[in-house]
Amino acid sequence: MNSDIFSNYIGPQGENITLLQSLIDDLLKQHAAWRNQQFKEDTSLYPKNFQPDSKIKEELDLLIEKSRQGIPTFHPRYSAQMTKDTTIPAILGQLVFLLTNPNNHAYEGGPVTTLLEVDVTNMLLKMCGFKEGWGHLTSGGSLANTEALWAIRDYYDNNNTVYFSSVCHYSWKRICKILNIKNYCEVPADGKFHLDLNVLEDKLKIRPALAVIANIGSTGTGSIDDIEGLLQLKDKYGFHLHVDAAYGGFFRSAILDEDGNVVPHTPDSALSEYAHRQLQAMQYADSVTIDPHKQGLISYGAGAVLYKHEGLRQVILNTAPYTYHITDKPNIGMYSLEGSRPGAMAAACYLTYKVLPLHKNGLGELLTMSLSASKYFYESLAKHDRLRNAHKPDLDINCFYIEPEEKTIASLNAKTQPVYHKLSLESENPPFILSKFVMPPELGARVFPDYTNANNEDVILLRSVFMKHWNAMDDFRYIKELINELDAILPRK
Repeated sequence: MNSDIFSNYIGPQGENITLLQSLIDDLLKQHAAWRNQQFKEDTSLYPKNFQPDSKIKEELDLLIEKSRQGIPTFHPRYSAQMTKDTTIPAILGQLVFLLTNPNNHAYEGGPVTTLLEVDVTNMLLKMCGFKEGWGHLTSGGSLANTEALWAIRDYYDNNNTVYFSSVCHYSWKRICKILNIKNYCEVPADGKFHLDLNVLEDKLKIRPALAVIANIGSTGTGSIDDIEGLLQLKDKYGFHLHVDAAYGGFFRSAILDEDGNVVPHTPDSALSEYAHRQLQAMQYADSVTIDPHKQGLISYGAGAVLYKHEGLRQVILNTAPYTYHITDKPNIGMYSLEGSRPGAMAAACYLTYKVLPLHKNGLGELLTMSLSASKYFYESLAKHDRLRNAHKPDLDINCFYIEPEEKTIASLNAKTQPVYHKLSLESENPPFILSKFVMPPELGARVFPDYTNANNEDVILLRSVFMKHWNAMDDFRYIKELINELDAILPRK
């Protein structure tokens, strides 16, 4: 196992904190020396006998005490939501520029970090398979999605329909309303949580599309839509294909060699052949949303929007009389929905992807471990006498349930709720922290076609996000312990 896996993390029990302490100490010493070299002719504004106020230490201690009331999202026993363990490079990269607070709205606001953001964007474009294009970092996926659809709307300038699936991120309906796009349509997902292409095509025959939004990693189940099939529909009907890869886009690093070429799928791969093919086909999309703060190892909030055609940025071009004056350098804010943006976040991404490059021997190795943990959990439940998989994961999010005696949704929910209560934040000291996925009755009928739903109830599944590579270590120790905990909770037959 690559020692970088350990070197780049603090560790679930703080095993590597000494390294972080030494690196931060060195960083601060070098920063102080750099400050001291500026404008050497100036004298200090600080009095010679200055003593720092103890108020900072007092309030910091109180804040640290408050932090202990939080939840251990860094630990493999936490798999409720999309939170990875923060990497040391991300912490250090951000800290280097937090000390000077550059603003990447314009080159003059952050000359170094603007160029770092350009480098990061080029890394992301290459990872996604775009041979040309443009993009930038954002505060998150919802903002990136908003900007992308704004650019799409104004570039094509028609009233055609925006299509997305029923398991797409909740932001898409909101974005359409914000942008006053009245013609949007939610297409049903199939029993695998994929956009139903047959239903979509039936609708395309009647209502032409402005854009179709595809998932690579839906937030609920991590599902990947059939990108290959959507590309065929795109050729037939003509529309802009935007891939919302906020969660799953970085998994493309797991199928790339060090030169950025896609490697062949192998039978022992943690990715299915289907997922491998769709990640490969991602390069033919017109635009992509991708979030470094999810599978990209960066702290919240760091998203990104990528355009294959630079013309999409021109339609949202804006300027201001007080900035963007250095015209021979990149001024990212001229083409973004956001104005001020932290240069420190670009530096966090830059350092992280220099240490853990975006290919199968870098970041991809960590993501493959997450996939392996998810696959192990799925295969374990496939052999279990009471626990059942609700789907075969495309990535590393597993939804499952306890098989009821009667094939009714009411019975299934009745089995799920007590387990969720004991293995979630509803419990005072849960040994594992999971989440749940609540499906509307329409989707529930597709996933559970053999179940009756007399009361038209929502369907409740248990959900684990196995995005921490720790879960694959020590022969899947934490996956096995989770299954043991579930066994202990389940009533005896």
